[in-house]
Amino acid sequence: MSINFQKELNAEQLDVVLHGDGPCLVLAGAGSGKTRTITYRVAYLLEQGVAPENILLVTFTNKAAAEMVERMQHLTGRTEKLPWAGTFHSIGHRLLRLHAEALGYQRNFSILDSDDSESIIKLCAKDFAGGVGSKKYGKFPSAGVLQGIISFARNAETTIADVLDARYTQFSMWEEAITRVAQYYEERKKASNSMDFDDLLVNWLRLLNNSDILKKYSEQFKYILVDEYQDTNKIQASIVCKLAQAHQNILAVGDDAQSIYSFRAADIENILRFEKVFPKAKIFKLVTNYRSSQEILSVANSVIANNPKQYKKELKTIIKTGVKPELRPSGDNMEEANSIAKKVVSLIHDGVPHKEIAVLFRAAHHSQQLELELMRYGIDYDYRGGLRFFDRSHIKDVLAYLRILNNLADSAAWMRVLLFEDGIGPSAAGKIIEHVQGVNNIEEVRKAGWDLGEKPRMGWNSFLTIWDGMMTIGKESPSKLIESIIDSPYRTYLEGERLDANDRIDDIKQLANFASKYDNLENFLAEAALQEAFSIQNKKKSADQIKDDKIILSTIHQSKGLEWTAVFIINLANGAFPHSRALAEENGVEEERRLFYVAVTRAKKYLFFSYPMAAAGRSNGWGEQVFQGPSQFLDEILPELIDDKSLLANPSMVLNGELTYEPDEQSYGGGPANIKPGSFLRSVEDL
Repeated sequence: MSINFQKELNAEQLDVVLHGDGPCLVLAGAGSGKTRTITYRVAYLLEQGVAPENILLVTFTNKAAAEMVERMQHLTGRTEKLPWAGTFHSIGHRLLRLHAEALGYQRNFSILDSDDSESIIKLCAKDFAGGVGSKKYGKFPSAGVLQGIISFARNAETTIADVLDARYTQFSMWEEAITRVAQYYEERKKASNSMDFDDLLVNWLRLLNNSDILKKYSEQFKYILVDEYQDTNKIQASIVCKLAQAHQNILAVGDDAQSIYSFRAADIENILRFEKVFPKAKIFKLVTNYRSSQEILSVANSVIANNPKQYKKELKTIIKTGVKPELRPSGDNMEEANSIAKKVVSLIHDGVPHKEIAVLFRAAHHSQQLELELMRYGIDYDYRGGLRFFDRSHIKDVLAYLRILNNLADSAAWMRVLLFEDGIGPSAAGKIIEHVQGVNNIEEVRKAGWDLGEKPRMGWNSFLTIWDGMMTIGKESPSKLIESIIDSPYRTYLEGERLDANDRIDDIKQLANFASKYDNLENFLAEAALQEAFSIQNKKKSADQIKDDKIILSTIHQSKGLEWTAVFIINLANGAFPHSRALAEENGVEEERRLFYVAVTRAKKYLFFSYPMAAAGRSNGWGEQVFQGPSQFLDEILPELIDDKSLLANPSMVLNGELTYEPDEQSYGGGPANIKPGSFLRSVEDL
C-alpha cells in the first residue's frame, strides 16, 4: 500500500517525515499532530526498506506505543509489529533479560513492585528508625518517603545529598543515614537477584558501558525515535544519546513549553541542550494547531513568550471563533465556585456536552469549594488527578480527630487516630477504646493509657498532646480545632510518612477555611458526612453515566494531552498560581508558566479565567479579610486578547490602594460582590 504523504500531511509534518535522518529535534506545539508525525515517519522508514527490528520507538506509555503501531499498520497495510516499540522501562526490561549475566544477575531476576521495594527499604532502615538520631532529630522518614528520595536521585543521576538540599530540606539532618539505607537497599536487591523499576533504566545504561553490547544495539537500532522528549529524565536521555552516538539517527519529539514534570525528575535541559549534544542537529517546528481557536492560542503565545529559556515559536490555527477567553474576579472562593457552577449550567443549556467541559486547577485543594457548589447544583463530575476532597486520607484523618471529640463512643474514629502513634497497635488501641467508651465524662479520657505498657503509653502521651489542644478550644470553633491539628504531632507524622506532606497540609488548611462557616462541631461534621455520602453514591453510577453525564475536574498536570470544548482555569490568584513554593525554587516560575500554558491549550472554543480576590482563610490583625491580586500570568496576557471587565482592564478601579470597584450584579458570576468600596486591595507580596 503506497501512502500519499504530500496529501495526508501539512508542510511542517511532511518536512519531518521526509527529512528526519540524522539528529533531529522536532518541537511539536500543543495540538500540532505530534503523534501523527511520528507514525508517518515510521511508516515512511518502512516504505524505504528499513526493517522493523532496526527501529527503536520509545514512548511514555505502552498504550501510546500500541496506538502508534496500530496506526502504522493501518497506513502501510503491514501486519507485523515493531518489535522494539514501548516505554523506556519495557524496552530496558527486555534487554536486561537477554544480558543479565553481564551485570552479575541471573536472567530469571525478579521485578519488585512498589510495595516490594518499600518492604525491603523498611528492613534496611530499621536500625535508624527509632534510634538515637530519632530522639535528636525527630521521626526518621518512612519507607515510602525514603523510596521516593532514592528513586529521584537515581533518575536524576544525582546524589542523595543534592536531592535533600534541593527538594526535601526537612530531612537534611538524616543525609548520612539515608545514603546508607540506599546502599543497603542496593545490596539486598542484588543478593536476592531482584530489580526495581528504576533498575530497569539504571542497569540498561550500565549495559551500554559494555562496548560489545553497545556496538550490537547501536548498530541494530539504526533509527531511534523518542516521544515526549521534554519529559525525559537524565538517565533516559543518557540511554538514547549513547545508542545514537554512532549513526546519529535520533528523532526527539517534544515541546519545551510543555515540560511540567520536574517533580518526577524530568529535566527540561535534555531538550534545551539537544543541539549541544548533537551539534549537527536539524530543528523542526510544528506550530499549526488543530485543536484550539486562534483567540485561545494568542493568549497562550502571549504568556509563554515571557519564559527566558525556550525555543521560540508561536502557535497558529485556521480556527477563528470570535470568542475571546473571559476573565472575571470573584469576591472569594465561594463566589468563584458559584459563578463557575452557573456558567457550567449555561454551557450545558447551550448544548455543550458535560464531558466537553473541564475545570482545571494548580493544586488539588483548590477544587474543594467548587465540589460543594457542583453538588448543590446537581452537576455530576469526574475527578482526575487524585481523590475527591473528602475522600482523601488526610482529610479523613482530621475528621476522625474531630469525631472523637464530638462522640467518645466512635470506635472507628478512635482506631484510626490511635494507630498513627508509635507503640500503639490494634491490641492497645482496643483497650483504650474499651476504657473511653465506659467513661462518665470527657475529662476521664486521659486515664485511658494508665494501664498500658511502656511503648504504647508513650504513644498515648503523644496523642494526648493533640487531645489537650482540642479540649482547650472546645466544640464551638471547628476551624480552630483543625488549625490545632495542623500544628500538632499529626503534622510531624505526615512529614515523616508522605513526600507530598506540604500538599496535604494545604488540603487541611482548606478544610479549616471551609469549617470557618460553622459555629459548632456537630453541624460541621454533619455537612462533611453528607459530602462523603455524596461521593460514595457517585461511585455507584453506571459506566455509561460516568462517560456521558459528568464534567471533568482535574489538576493541570493530569490534563496534559487532553482537550475539551470549554475549559475553566480557576484560583488564578497571587500565591496560588504560580504556587508560592515555586517562587523559592530555581526555575520554579518558568515551570509554573509552562503549566499555565498547558492549561490554556487544553481548550478548544471556550476559555474562562477566574480568581478570588479574598485570600481563603486569611485575615489581618483586625479580623478583616486580606485581599490578593491576580496571578502574574494574567498580567502577562495582552489586554486586547481577553474579554475582561475585571480590575485588570480597568486600572482606574484601584486608586492609591483604594478599591473603587462597584460590583455589576449582571456580569458573569455577579462580580466581586463581597468587596466593599474603600477596602484595601493587597497582593501576596505586600502581606
